[in-house]
Amino acid sequence: MGNGSRRFAGGAVTAAGIALACWLVFGASQDWEGEVRLLRTALGLGATAMISGGARLIFWEPSGGRGRTGRGGNRGRAGQR
Repeated sequence: MGNGSRRFAGGAVTAAGIALACWLVFGASQDWEGEVRLLRTALGLGATAMISGGARLIFWEPSGGRGRTGRGGNRGRAGQR
């Protein structure tokens, strides 16, 4: 998947997650009780996962880019060269 399509997909997933979260906060029935209330909680957690997953798609780094720390990069212990 190229960078452009990955970022487009990330934006779409993020927008869908935000739309779901907004519906849960402003549009869904506030008097859900019992098992349906657990469903609402699961939908909220799913919306949060969609937003963070979309951000991960937008700002994706190859596996070699992970593990760097702060400004120093990969210098070793306590900034030693």
